[in-house]
Amino acid sequence: MHGRGIEALDRILSTERLQLVLWVPVLLGCGIAVYFALAVEPPVWSVAALPLSALFALTVRRLPWRYVALALMLVATGYSGALARAHLVAAPVLAAPVELTLEGRVREITRSQAGHRRLLLDRVRLHGLPSAAWPARLRVTLLPEDAARRFPPGQRVMLHARLAPPSGPVEPGGFDFRRMAWFDRLGAIGLARGRVLTLAPEAETGWIDRGRLALAGWRARLSERLRAALPEETGSFAAAILVGDRVGLPEAATEALRHSNLAHLLAISGLHMGLLTGFVFVGLRLILALIPPLFRRLPVKRAAALGAIAAGLAYLMLSGAAVATQRSFIMVLVVFVAVLVDRPAISMRSVALAATLILIATPESLVEVGFQMSFAATTALVAAYEALRGQRWSPAGRGLLRGAATLCITSLVAGLATAPISAATFHQTAVYGLPANLVAVPLMGLLIMPAGALAAPLALVGLEGPALWLMGEGIGWVLAIARFFAGLDGAVRHVAEPGVAVLAPLALGGVWLCLWKSRWRGLGAVAILAGLIWWSAAPPRPELLITASGRQIGLMGPDGRAVFVGTRDRWAVGQWLEADGDPASLTEAALRPGLAREARRASGMLGVWRVELLTGRKVADLAASLCTAQVLLIVPGLSAAPTGDCRALTRDALSDGGAIAVRMGPRGPVLQHALTLTRRLWDSAGG
Repeated sequence: MHGRGIEALDRILSTERLQLVLWVPVLLGCGIAVYFALAVEPPVWSVAALPLSALFALTVRRLPWRYVALALMLVATGYSGALARAHLVAAPVLAAPVELTLEGRVREITRSQAGHRRLLLDRVRLHGLPSAAWPARLRVTLLPEDAARRFPPGQRVMLHARLAPPSGPVEPGGFDFRRMAWFDRLGAIGLARGRVLTLAPEAETGWIDRGRLALAGWRARLSERLRAALPEETGSFAAAILVGDRVGLPEAATEALRHSNLAHLLAISGLHMGLLTGFVFVGLRLILALIPPLFRRLPVKRAAALGAIAAGLAYLMLSGAAVATQRSFIMVLVVFVAVLVDRPAISMRSVALAATLILIATPESLVEVGFQMSFAATTALVAAYEALRGQRWSPAGRGLLRGAATLCITSLVAGLATAPISAATFHQTAVYGLPANLVAVPLMGLLIMPAGALAAPLALVGLEGPALWLMGEGIGWVLAIARFFAGLDGAVRHVAEPGVAVLAPLALGGVWLCLWKSRWRGLGAVAILAGLIWWSAAPPRPELLITASGRQIGLMGPDGRAVFVGTRDRWAVGQWLEADGDPASLTEAALRPGLAREARRASGMLGVWRVELLTGRKVADLAASLCTAQVLLIVPGLSAAPTGDCRALTRDALSDGGAIAVRMGPRGPVLQHALTLTRRLWDSAGG
């Protein structure tokens, strides 16, 4: 019986032999996922899992066990790579909130979700703290008085600010900003307490650093020229897609793009890189074909591919070389290298190679929504067109009819592949996203990106005006499309947080469906169905949520979550509402029934228990009087619990455990803390 099972497994793997290489990034991703899913930071010596597994794989000769050994080696490679990367990027993290004077060099100017201007600083000095505690980078939000000032990259600045460590999850299982900040080497965030002073720039020592700053300065000047040459909205849109500068785009335009599922057009991604390099490739082939001496002497297709690679590299540098843009460049690089060596340019092997390179270089990409959505869409599209190739129902005909059919299939497949990730991450779906993309994406490919590609060389001789005008017209139409679809009734459907684990069967099922070729392929559809059923059966949201500071709470009431909001942690409360799938604003939620609110006190009912929040400092006597049976008392101003029969959450309990989710159990409230005493590497410092 055992022997027959081995033979059956051998036959299955032999049938899929040509497909097995496509599973390399999947297995690497499984190892990376194991590292990030651990509750406790693994010891550094466990990085030896890679060489040990490789040694084991070399000793296995018999099939199919050799395949199993190689799979284990790839999983170990992903795990070891993620562990090594986490230690290689290690940098100091601020230990506790502090207010002080700091100096730093402007690296980048960004904008928060609320539209506030922020400076990303490196080479920082924190006056009053030892140099060993200075973060490699920090980000500070400016006062409104400095919102319009120009701070070129490389400019050294000084300001007084209140800094804090990067914050943890706003609730158990929520997005962990500290993990992202760790890999970005961001050791502190804060708010300016005064105006920014500019200092004399320091002399740059390395040619790489000088080149990077020169490029950053050129990007800043180009962004200003785009905004000067085009109206406010279109100029800011052009700056976003060409140089990655989204600072000036009005919030109303951003919201319209988000509600119509067109916000991805703002982020420099595989779409933009593919459109630009594709335009350059086709354009160069046409130009070279029209010049007989060059056409006869040059391998036109390869020359065009080299030109497209050069254009992609220039776009990568021009846009700031963000991680998402690096991923996009690697993908198009793999495509055009395939053209150079006369291999199929777009194939599942190209996608697998690009994913493998990215996961090896930046393992943390696996847990980033940009990587997930990009490769979900690309993998699904390649699989769909491979399945349709040669079929009767594949896009047929010529000209506009074939193009329209291809566009519809592309938008439908990419939308279906990314919809679960988008809904789970952003807690909303754009109902009219498909028709909006069907109208807007062709404008990006046929007008906006080609005009932008032409404007760059024309700018060298001062003739970029007509190209920029065409680009601006296209952007104006895209914004009009976004506003139209976003303004329709029921344009946005809000989705409650399903939990990260729900996406696992959906992702693995989708990968299996795309990569497996034999009769067992249907198991992918079974896994997807199981994931959707799990999603629909997900437990309800916590009845009570408490911020890490203990000063804000959100209690489920008859009309949704009623919140008590102070001056701090407002962002966390907004994240709660989004995770609830609740479109209410903070102001609306702060007026809902379910909580009785006073200046520094809130109270409500959690089943038969009463919740009492006291945020004042001199509350010891009041806390003692409230500490009775079936009372959950939240007193962040006290270090010791009052005497009584209540269940008290004091300053120490809150600081140790982080944000808290509360659900009612048969014996009373069940508390789940976002943090535990066993923390990860990025949790080892800060609050």
